[in-house]
Amino acid sequence: MAVQKTFKREVAIALLLWLVYVVEVKDVGIVEVLVWPIFAFVTAAFGLDQYSKLQQPPKSPNRMGTEGSGQYTSGQDQYSDGGYDK
Repeated sequence: MAVQKTFKREVAIALLLWLVYVVEVKDVGIVEVLVWPIFAFVTAAFGLDQYSKLQQPPKSPNRMGTEGSGQYTSGQDQYSDGGYDK
């Protein structure tokens, strides 16, 4: 199952850039109206993204699983001599 990308963070960054443009070009009255909704969306987009990442189980840094640890998947040691050099 593929996860569908929602582009929330990208839209939030685009809205911030647009707000910077509006602050430079437009009247103060329109800026006062736009600040709260834009910052609320930006905060929600980045905050919910971080919250969802905290709720996921941690990923194992070893992608090879138990085979990379010197053991077979059955749990038996794959080295017959116990790993000692003679």
